[in-house]
Amino acid sequence: MNIFKGYGDNFSWRKLMTGGALICFMTSVMGYLITNNFTELPGSYQGIIAGVFIFYFGKDFVRGTKIVVDDETNK
Repeated sequence: MNIFKGYGDNFSWRKLMTGGALICFMTSVMGYLITNNFTELPGSYQGIIAGVFIFYFGKDFVRGTKIVVDDETNK
């Protein structure tokens, strides 16, 4: 399947495992919502969701950031 292809048309285990984690987590969230009459998700669920988003988008932001140190002793 092309959906699980990585760089250079190689099979990507990372994409497969990410898809599996998505299915497990979405099943967990939907199960909680259905069994609790669609009340608000607990803070632990919201924290996990926020952490995943922060990590996913934060790593791309940090990857493109270059840190330059202006050292006075090197002048």
